[in-house]
Amino acid sequence: MKKLLIVLLCLVLTCSMTLSACAEASADDYRIAVVLHAMNSSFYTKLADGARAAGADLGITVDVTSPTQASSLDEQVSLIENCIAADYDAIATVTWDPTGFNKVIAKANEAGIPVIGFNMAAEGSGVVADIGQNHVDAGYTLGKYMFEAMGGEGKYCICTCSPTDSALLAREEGIANAAAEYPGVELVQVIDITTDLTAANAAIENAYLADPDIKAFIGVDCFSESIGTYIAANGLTGKVLGGGFDLTEGTLKHIKNGDMQVTIGQNPFMQGYYSVLELYLSLKYGQSVMPIDINTGAKVIDSSNVDLVEPE
Repeated sequence: MKKLLIVLLCLVLTCSMTLSACAEASADDYRIAVVLHAMNSSFYTKLADGARAAGADLGITVDVTSPTQASSLDEQVSLIENCIAADYDAIATVTWDPTGFNKVIAKANEAGIPVIGFNMAAEGSGVVADIGQNHVDAGYTLGKYMFEAMGGEGKYCICTCSPTDSALLAREEGIANAAAEYPGVELVQVIDITTDLTAANAAIENAYLADPDIKAFIGVDCFSESIGTYIAANGLTGKVLGGGFDLTEGTLKHIKNGDMQVTIGQNPFMQGYYSVLELYLSLKYGQSVMPIDINTGAKVIDSSNVDLVEPE
């Protein structure tokens, strides 16, 4: 009988705790919108995966959306306005334009909806925190690596998928800071490779045919794999060097094959996850847990460690 009473007591306590947990989960079922700037790369899907994983772990609603056209400012702003109108509790978005998101973020703030900027956050946009890489420092790290690989001399080109993107410009600034330490290197031009890998190949080819003395191509975004593709397809492995950003499957393959020398990772999954987590904690606990900036780092991946990482 005593054992039976103990078992019954445990069942009552378990049911009580379960009901309490369910009630708390229901009370905390916040709705957080995550508005990306594109979804046409495995890198972007990692951002979304991180955000959704945080929602699942926290037991809250996380809705991810993005423009149908990559990096369409008007469409992304419209999506954020829709989230405000739908009365989401909080919003995380990629503020890649220097000033293009200021008005809509101000509108969200007026409605009492906190906005976190992640992956790329323009200074002065009004976001409560910035979660992502320090782009200037990361650009410097990449530039330093590439200029050392070049022996401190020679011509190079920068490849960018979006010439006006605030984060990519910051990376270019970092590369320029590194170049100032190597008087023997010369920037030939900044190439707009777009977000289409076929168009990127053609843009790189045009630059190289115009100046075959180019010694290196340095990418500043997740489409850097186009550099390795061009080098491999044209028998330039070992003659022309390549470096870039992000751990896409194509870029890692090119590093393994020697078509590229280095890429810089920034942990997109963590960026998406922490954005949702910080907004949740802020909503739940108020000013006692205000969102803070988080630097997700600049991981150098080259032939020495490429086999130890997975695509992201």
